[in-house]
Amino acid sequence: MTENRTLSLRAARWTVIAVYFAGLVVYPIVGFTVKLPHSVSGSLPAAVGPILLAMGIMDYFISLIVERAMLAQVRANPSRPAAVTTAAITVAALGESLALFGLFLSLLDMRQWGLALYALCLVHGVHLAIRWPGYEQAAELGYPNH
Repeated sequence: MTENRTLSLRAARWTVIAVYFAGLVVYPIVGFTVKLPHSVSGSLPAAVGPILLAMGIMDYFISLIVERAMLAQVRANPSRPAAVTTAAITVAALGESLALFGLFLSLLDMRQWGLALYALCLVHGVHLAIRWPGYEQAAELGYPNH
């Protein structure tokens, strides 16, 4: 792997780590320490939590589809290996959105649903870490002599 590819994928990895750190550390701290007026949280229907959890699960599956499509494009066109970093950051952003749903619910005093979405974000992050060698393999396609 050339130096540029190594730096690019390393930068993507640190970006992904920062994204998940925000979603799994910063957002929960904010969500559990900031209190909104009860007039806001009390006026929402109880179905908001389950609906956002269902949307989060759908988001998770969409991120897998997006990842597969983006990495397939890299494999089909290895002259664009920088697209691997774009795929990694895009998928991580979709995973972070799960934590944003959790933050929203935590701020609305629906903490049990917020915790479920933070947990889903954690699972997404671990799942992405497990799949990371696939990103490295796709990045290598752009440099077949290495």
